[in-house]
Amino acid sequence: MNIKINGVEYSVENATTVFEAASEAGVAERAHIAASLNGKTVAMTAPIADGDDVVLYTFADDEGKRVYRHSAAHILAQAVKRLYPETKLTIGPAVDNGYYYDFDSDISFTQDILKNIENEMKKIMRENLKIERFELPRAEAIAFMTEKEEPYKVQLIEELPEDAVISFYRQGEFTDLCAGPHLFSTANVRAVKLTQCTGAYWKGDQSNKMLQRVYGIAYPSKEEMNAYL
Repeated sequence: MNIKINGVEYSVENATTVFEAASEAGVAERAHIAASLNGKTVAMTAPIADGDDVVLYTFADDEGKRVYRHSAAHILAQAVKRLYPETKLTIGPAVDNGYYYDFDSDISFTQDILKNIENEMKKIMRENLKIERFELPRAEAIAFMTEKEEPYKVQLIEELPEDAVISFYRQGEFTDLCAGPHLFSTANVRAVKLTQCTGAYWKGDQSNKMLQRVYGIAYPSKEEMNAYL
């Protein structure tokens, strides 16, 4: 199988994923956290085929940062659900300087609580939980999130186009509705800090419920994070 990695052609015989191809070609580095596959951002675990064009990303790349921060947002949500299981999940994207996640909770996320959540995030990172993608048909996806008592996720699924691929990402006991991509495991995130909590209306509509938006940052090292701070 012949593929191109970072503009150079390689022949790889035993590779089935981006990571395996980069490893067989001898160009894989620990810093590589995501990739472009024929122009689409994918995880390092994405399958490859003959003739594919791969560009490897690190945290220095904008798309690499986005994948890194999005995975940190999932770690944040997992920490909140561990500590405050009655909390309802909404959305948690990467943003220019970090990430956020919006929560529906009767608990006020004070600075002390944010510190507890941050500590739980670091515990999840140390657990090195593999981040796994899977898909479900629409009816099963709705039933899955209904059983988990996540009404916002059910609403998001119901609003997807009929032909949409409905994907989820699982890490340990935590599963979230998400298009991805993500890092290989929670341990790939090395340094995190929660910076603030603000109010945010669901979908930005003042007629909807006010949620709590928790912001955070994530970096490959504490030194880089401290330099940013």
